[in-house]
Amino acid sequence: MKKVFSIIGVALGISLVILFMSSAGQKEINRAKDQATQADIFAVAASTVPIPSVSYFTERRTIQKFMQRYDKPSVVTYVYLFNFGQVIGYYVADGKPASIRSYLVPEEAYYSNGATLTQPNIDGTYGEDNPGIRFFTAEGTAVEFGGSGAAYLYTDAPLPINAPKLNTKPAK
Repeated sequence: MKKVFSIIGVALGISLVILFMSSAGQKEINRAKDQATQADIFAVAASTVPIPSVSYFTERRTIQKFMQRYDKPSVVTYVYLFNFGQVIGYYVADGKPASIRSYLVPEEAYYSNGATLTQPNIDGTYGEDNPGIRFFTAEGTAVEFGGSGAAYLYTDAPLPINAPKLNTKPAK
């Protein structure tokens, strides 16, 4: 009787493996068919609406102009701060605002064995900073702004936005 149950168990196990393998195989076949269909659709789209030859690289030009404008030791900017869409005010700043999440050192070290290790920041601490910006006012005051609902706009000329000037006077 034990032999009969053993044979039935083995047969059932083999049947389940075959069923599983055929199910997994069918998924791969379906995925391959979907990818082939997608490639066919793209081929029609590309031949119907070909990628144009570009002769004036607008986005590169915009980035180039930004880099040229702000690549100076001191640039006056106007930083307008908003909280949940409401204007808080503006600062006349010295330079472009920087992301609080920008660092001078890499956040992770990558090793040839595939390991990745978190590295300390230059202040010796670990962890992620809150989202936001930091900048210096024209008077030299350090400002960090961020948190839930925080948004900002910076320009190199004042805008007609009704907002109070938030600059500080230098300490004596």
